[in-house]
Amino acid sequence: MTITVFVARSVVTLDSAVDFANAVAVQDGRVLHTGRLEEVLSDLQGQDLVVNEQFADQVIVPGFIEAHSHIQGEGALARYPWVGAYPRRAVDGSFQPGCPTIDDVIARLHKAHEELKDPTETLVAVGFDKSMVGDATITRHMLDAISESRPIWVQQSNGHVGHANTAMLNKAGVDDSNTEEGVHRDETGDLTGEIRELSLALFLGKHVNLNDGGEASIWDGGHLSRQAGCTMVTELAFRPAKGETEAYAAVVNNPQFPVRVRFAPLITFMSVRNSPEKVFAEVQELEKFSTDKFAMGPLKFISDGSIQGRTARMRWPGYCCGSPNGLWLGDPEKLYQQMLPFHKAGYQIAMHANGDEAIEAGVGVFHRLLETHPRFDHRHRLEHVQMASDAMFRRMKSLGICVNLFANHVYFWGDTHRHDTMGPAKARHLDAVGTAVRMGIPHSIHSDAPVTPLAPLFTMWCAVNRITSSGHV
Repeated sequence: MTITVFVARSVVTLDSAVDFANAVAVQDGRVLHTGRLEEVLSDLQGQDLVVNEQFADQVIVPGFIEAHSHIQGEGALARYPWVGAYPRRAVDGSFQPGCPTIDDVIARLHKAHEELKDPTETLVAVGFDKSMVGDATITRHMLDAISESRPIWVQQSNGHVGHANTAMLNKAGVDDSNTEEGVHRDETGDLTGEIRELSLALFLGKHVNLNDGGEASIWDGGHLSRQAGCTMVTELAFRPAKGETEAYAAVVNNPQFPVRVRFAPLITFMSVRNSPEKVFAEVQELEKFSTDKFAMGPLKFISDGSIQGRTARMRWPGYCCGSPNGLWLGDPEKLYQQMLPFHKAGYQIAMHANGDEAIEAGVGVFHRLLETHPRFDHRHRLEHVQMASDAMFRRMKSLGICVNLFANHVYFWGDTHRHDTMGPAKARHLDAVGTAVRMGIPHSIHSDAPVTPLAPLFTMWCAVNRITSSGHV
């Protein structure tokens, strides 16, 4: 069997026993040996060797792991008009230009409306973030000015908020009689068209399918992952539906699919309409789909919302811009009751927690679980963990909690968080990867794609340099 020895300027092995490597030997598509070229050739002498020097002037690194992403959404959202402030990479490698002002956003929506041939087709656009366009929001009246008859839906990049025109509200059956907390109104009580958090269920899935494209979206997500250098990615809000899990598994298990996928069933979503017993049984069924390429990871729970979307839960003094506190998607007692049977059964739990009140509550929930049913090496983890103080990290360390930090936030929303959401004092602790390293807390970093670009080298840069988009350190 032929062994190919790739020569490079340097090979990053992540193996402490290898002080330096500039060669990697590959057999059957797997790494057989690494080290200095002369050592590798000597160790493998007598074998059928082929030396490949195409990377001789480059650095070879292991495939990247994207620890928190929504890979089908990454592929699906690439199909919609982009109204984010920054450019976005398309599946073919090109870039869609950004919309840095609210006027640019409206112009892009006008253009997308004019390009749709069917006058009844819903216009869906993605990537909007009011914090990046001078805190200017989109109202239903602004969208009505584009079209009063065509339903229009604009999804914010954070995934926690969307905007509808009147036709879209009518299609979803939302009117003045709706009392849900997430159906936003202005100071006069008029519907603004802004829909938040769990109230998104009134629209998403029923009238707006952001995973439209099905298997093609999964393939596109895989190709975008490969472009970013990833060999393993995550589907960290997996919503199983009849037939969809089988289809997803079939795509990923295809030998031509370029990455491995670890999926996390979203228990918060699954629990809305199902009994705890049914949810537990469904998780057990999902486990049966696990293969080397497509496997179930942790179980996902959500506590709060988005900081820049003003739906995260904040401790005193709250949002420095004066916004009211965010929403509990799962209050601490509810989360404890939902998690307990899974914790007892040995599952790993991943809890979304952005705001410092949500992080503190999440640590408290894990503490209760471990008091009720102690477990060694449980590896429960907090996701995003954007506002953890040193004291919170110390408590996580004592409980064996892992953290998965949203490092990209420092660049994209660092300025917003300093001035408009958490304030400068709390912003110093934003996504404190260095603190986790110093305290020896098992950790990872992520992009939360498609919320921010899937680009692991950039995510590393954000974690190390901590520079905002304006250049503030």
